[in-house]
Amino acid sequence: MRLFVLSLCCLQLALLASAVKEDEELFDWQEFHLTIENPQAAATVRHYVNARDFLVANENHLGYTESVVVPPQEVIGFMAFLGNLQVKYEILEKDVGGMLLRARLENKLSARAFNNDPSTYFAQSSEIYTWMEGLVSQNSGVASLVSIGRSYEGRNLRVLRLNMNGGSNKPVIFIDAAIHAREWLAPATLNYIVKQLINDYKAGNSEVRTLMNKFDWHFMPVVNPDGYDYTFRSSSTRYWRKTRKPYRFAYGADPNRNFDFMFGGPGTSNNPSSDIYHGPNAFSEPETKALSDYLTGIRNQLQQGMYISFHTYGQWWLTPPGYTRSLPSDHTEMMRVGNAAAAAIRAVSGQNFRVGQPANVGLYEAAGGSYDWVKYRLGVKYSFTPELRPYYNGSLSGFSPSAREIPNSGKEIYQAVKAVVKEIM
Repeated sequence: MRLFVLSLCCLQLALLASAVKEDEELFDWQEFHLTIENPQAAATVRHYVNARDFLVANENHLGYTESVVVPPQEVIGFMAFLGNLQVKYEILEKDVGGMLLRARLENKLSARAFNNDPSTYFAQSSEIYTWMEGLVSQNSGVASLVSIGRSYEGRNLRVLRLNMNGGSNKPVIFIDAAIHAREWLAPATLNYIVKQLINDYKAGNSEVRTLMNKFDWHFMPVVNPDGYDYTFRSSSTRYWRKTRKPYRFAYGADPNRNFDFMFGGPGTSNNPSSDIYHGPNAFSEPETKALSDYLTGIRNQLQQGMYISFHTYGQWWLTPPGYTRSLPSDHTEMMRVGNAAAAAIRAVSGQNFRVGQPANVGLYEAAGGSYDWVKYRLGVKYSFTPELRPYYNGSLSGFSPSAREIPNSGKEIYQAVKAVVKEIM
């Protein structure tokens, strides 16, 4: 989610703005992190980068920092350009393609070692749905898989429901992931939690049985399957963020800027090439429209429960509103529940998750997000966006962790989810 915003015309991945091919594997491409001191220098860098086949990511709204991925033949020239401009830089990764290849190999090994279980490796949407179909068949009567619509490219949008002791009016806990395509650890963590809840319930764990019997649990592992599956195509598509619906000379809108609350507000763009393009109108994307319709249909039950949207990365437990740094009237209560999540994570792994509104904990204002819409349009008091591990360091590598991180993330976020749900019982 952490995305530095520069200008409407430059915030784009090279797939949209340059000649980088979709099958380019980025071997020996280097990731530069820049510190830019003034807007004039930012504009000069912007012009230079946009004229070349660079992958652009992570830009701040003032244009003072950038992360760009540079092909090997351009590295020396780019370093000389930055030196002449007196722009400070750090090379975060000297072989982006090699880094991603190692991650892919680890992912394949994990899939084979654990019998293609999507709670242990990074699986594509169809693999996740097949796995969930198996869960439903193994847990008939309490588990069901609901189709809530189709993506722009026709992929199924599916929600797994776990209703352990029946009843149609129980409070709902709704958890989703992969609104942003490149955030692979989010759906894998969700899958881990689904499996652990089922296993602990069957094992007679009293805490889990209480939580599962009290609430109706709904899980949507992949909100944006078109974008998500596209990131599996090659290294050059790995960091795709948006949907895949075509808009003039570009593809996709940012689903987490496409919800109908403060649409078009801070932290969004009206440029289709931007990674934070909000779309031509609220719910222009079939994926966000389907999700909003589904959540509206369970509004009454959701108001008694909780909405959680998993993202990566940075280790934050974000409270609404995201569109402003002004504190809401229920700030103290939201912090109380969010701090319960952070404490549960520390107890498991020792990791520190910062709690609060995005702009107040080191991120930025961002309007049109799902958790703001759920809270302020649907009236769901408890609405959160956890940004999962690793701790933010400005590098693209945070979006492509090893599959070995899945159980680590799963264990800590499982405890965090249980902690926040217990806080509202």
